[in-house]
Amino acid sequence: MPIKKYVILDSNPAAVGNNDFILLGLKNTGFARGCPMLFGGTADAKDGPVDGKNFALNVIKRETWEETLQNIEVQQVVRYQVYPNDISFYTSKDFIFTGKVALGGEFAWIRKVSKGKLKAYFKSKPSATKAMFAQELYAMTLDPDIDPTDGEFEQYLGSDSLSAIYSYCKETCK
Repeated sequence: MPIKKYVILDSNPAAVGNNDFILLGLKNTGFARGCPMLFGGTADAKDGPVDGKNFALNVIKRETWEETLQNIEVQQVVRYQVYPNDISFYTSKDFIFTGKVALGGEFAWIRKVSKGKLKAYFKSKPSATKAMFAQELYAMTLDPDIDPTDGEFEQYLGSDSLSAIYSYCKETCK
C-alpha cells in the first residue's frame, strides 16, 4: 500500500483574519482537475526509511517542492490527522513561499484562501456540510479556464484532501 502524506499550509494557525491564509493548489491535470487541493503525495525510496525521524517531512518537502515547481519549500510539519489506507495529513506554518502563483504543471495555480473569509462563511452557515463547503471553496479559488466536469467535481467531493481541508477549516476558522 503506498504511503501518502499531505500538508495544510497555514500562514498563522493561531490567527483568523483576512491577512491569514491557507495555501492550496488548483489542479491543472489529473484527479479532481480544476479543484483546490492540498500539496503532497506518495512516498518515494529517496525519502528515507518509513520509520525514519524525518520521513513525513521528507515526503511532504519533496512532493510540495516538485508540485509547486520549486515555489514552496516546507521546513517543518506537525501531524494533524490520519485517514485509512496510510494517508496522513500534517500542518505547517514554517514554509518558504516565493510568491509566484501561476504554475502550469500538475497544479495551474497556488491559491491563497483567506481564513477571514472562511470564518465568515462558517459563521453564516454553521451547519455547512462538506459538499456545501466544497462549492464555496471552489468558488473562492476558481479559474475560468479550468472548468471541472461533473465527474471531476465528484472525485473532489470524495477526496481525502477535501475531507482534511473541511475538518481543519471548520475547527480552526471559528
